[in-house]
Amino acid sequence: MEKSGKLLNKRILLIDPDEKTENDKTFCFWAEQSNDIYQDYKSIISNEWEMIQINDFTPQKIEPLKYFHINSIDLYELSREIIRKNNIDHVKESVLGIYSEDKLFVESENNIYSSLWIFDGRPPNFQKIINNDFAISQSFFGFKVELKNNEFNENVYHMMDFRVNQNIATQFIYILPYNPNSALIELTRFGKEILIESDAEKLLNDFILNHYGPYELLSKEKGVIPMSTILPKNKSGKRWVAIGTRAGNVKPSTGYAFKNMYNQAKSICSSKDLIAKEVKPNRRFLFYDQLLLIILTLWPHKGKPIFERLFNTKSSTFVLNFLDEKTSLSQDLGMFSSLQIGVFLKAFCFWLYLRLKSLFVPILMVSYTLYELLNNSSNEVSLSSLHLGLLLIGLLILGIPHGALDHLTGFISKKKKITLKFIITYLMLMIPIFFLWIWTPILGLLLFLVYSAWHFGQTDIEHWNISSKTIGFAWGLILLTFLLLTHLKELNIILNALKVPLIPSFGGDNLIAYSLLSVSAILSILYRKLEWFLIVVFLFLSQFINLIFAFGLYFIFHHSRLGWSHLKKSLGFSNLRMYLVALPFNIGAIILFLLFFFEFNLSINQNIAYFFIFLSCVSFPHVISMSIFYKNR
Repeated sequence: MEKSGKLLNKRILLIDPDEKTENDKTFCFWAEQSNDIYQDYKSIISNEWEMIQINDFTPQKIEPLKYFHINSIDLYELSREIIRKNNIDHVKESVLGIYSEDKLFVESENNIYSSLWIFDGRPPNFQKIINNDFAISQSFFGFKVELKNNEFNENVYHMMDFRVNQNIATQFIYILPYNPNSALIELTRFGKEILIESDAEKLLNDFILNHYGPYELLSKEKGVIPMSTILPKNKSGKRWVAIGTRAGNVKPSTGYAFKNMYNQAKSICSSKDLIAKEVKPNRRFLFYDQLLLIILTLWPHKGKPIFERLFNTKSSTFVLNFLDEKTSLSQDLGMFSSLQIGVFLKAFCFWLYLRLKSLFVPILMVSYTLYELLNNSSNEVSLSSLHLGLLLIGLLILGIPHGALDHLTGFISKKKKITLKFIITYLMLMIPIFFLWIWTPILGLLLFLVYSAWHFGQTDIEHWNISSKTIGFAWGLILLTFLLLTHLKELNIILNALKVPLIPSFGGDNLIAYSLLSVSAILSILYRKLEWFLIVVFLFLSQFINLIFAFGLYFIFHHSRLGWSHLKKSLGFSNLRMYLVALPFNIGAIILFLLFFFEFNLSINQNIAYFFIFLSCVSFPHVISMSIFYKNR
């Protein structure tokens, strides 16, 4: 920002809980001396190396590149010089939250600040990253030492020395020689389990004594870097920009970040005005990173032979360019062909499973609907015994339970318990909907369709990571409109039982339905959501089967399943615990339905009508509850 003149006539606040007065980190990057990153930081570069060594193999030159080292204290001091020259305040506080209204607001421990721009470098939630199936940590622990009887080759940087234990994770030693006598010697682990300090100290001590002899310990360094292709989603806008690790600048397969952070900062300041430049990963290299993370997670003992063969068959310069994502596809294919292709094929199978597992249920829905169609399934309002049984089982397993956890969303009960106040409030929200049906069924039906459309759309866009509430509501309206317009005969039978005016067929009803569904298909393609597209296909096929059965399949096996998974993920509960917590509400809902609506002497059409009334009553507080849940999630 200073280099591009963007600090002039600005009032800037730096909020950080740390004064940054210690040399607590080591920053390294590789570049050519003509590159901007070298030119901008050459005044504080303390060491540079022209060669790389793996294990005790012959060192390799990396020309025209060099590997550069910066002490964190020198970078902090450079930043303080910029602070002193410009209108920048620094407060030692922790940020509690950031929110957006007309301006952006930052809430700290002691104050609330407003600003036109925010650059948000807070660390993301590492625990959520580490808990991901194929996400690991790069944990490291290092000694800065001075040798007593031996010397380092000060021109050689030891990138990976695998002559340490590989039992539970891919581990290696990393050595930065500052001069012939002193160096940073660091143990690095790629794995699920974080290095334990005492274990790391023993491994380091043994390694140094075995390979370099007696030494004096000068200082220690430690840290943990997330290695994941999935970072927590950051709510941001045109003037609220995530930077650093939070922005996804850490390369998942290596943990290197310094150059990526520099490049993002350069992009933000590249024009006359600041640009809210987000980090967009290269999909090809992101795919490579995902494969390597799967291998390091499932088969950690494969890490050592893969890296060793890579540096044996390819030059160090090529490897560094590959890590910088500057190689071509043909070069990459040549590299992979020289590696252990079998383990990469197995990793690809796991990657494919991860990509397609979310599509398993939608594919089943499409397949089953197609099966019903090919077998000339009835599209009358009555249900066959098989269909009725399937829907009842689905309702008991997913449909009712997913709505029986509303007390855990923080709606009504802040303590997230089923209290008398919660039950009374919940019933009081249901009663007006019931009386609206009694007073004027047409309004009851319209209101039910509106908040159902909102709720269905909200759940889906939350699952598909689409931020537009308008898109969500439009999608909810389209799916309900299509279902109803393509089942007018059945719909009118139910409307007659509900005492609602019938909807006449005007000839263009199917054209309207198809047009609306086409809009959804286009949106699913534009947003690149294959699951959404499969649901559109399911809806298209559903016009040929029973209305109640088609709606039941969507409601239970798509909507309820997603709602259940969202609650499960946020609450951190197992499925069994979820069912046990939901059990009182499940029983209450069933009793309430039997008590107020079910009469054995009514026709099937009337019972279906009464079920819809009951569903609309119990859905209203549930929709409010889940809206609050998604807002706070």
